Amino acid sequence: MSKALDPGAWAESQSRAWMNNESGRIAGFAFHRYPDAKAARGSLAAQPADFLLSSKQIIYHLETKETQQVRRLPKSKIRQYGQLKKWWWANIQPRVVIYRSECNDWVWLGPEQLFEFEDCPASFPLFDRPTFPTCTSLMESLFS
Repeated sequence: MSKALDPGAWAESQSRAWMNNESGRIAGFAFHRYPDAKAARGSLAAQPADFLLSSKQIIYHLETKETQQVRRLPKSKIRQYGQLKKWWWANIQPRVVIYRSECNDWVWLGPEQLFEFEDCPASFPLFDRPTFPTCTSLMESLFS
């Protein structure tokens, strides 16, 4: 399937490719792809993220998204917000990696951006985030 037909799946494949490479290269790096509850059409419970990963003795929940919006990520894109927050309280670090198709770049959100409000906001600002030209450069900056 092409990037144009399913940009979300394409963005996820980019992060997965980087994790596959790191997992084979570094003994202290591991990841697991959670089953896709949406693809299972309700036969699986919603998962907290796309991936569980461990790097440098820190455990993360990694969610990969795509948006055409340059300045904001709508909360509807993060349906598992409550689960991410609950697991963060249990000391698993959330990271949301976002491909902005209009800019052809990548940004990310951590707990400081996701959970700075008491309730989930209508959207998450992206305009003040560091940008990366590729998924590889973003993932290396976060996890290498």
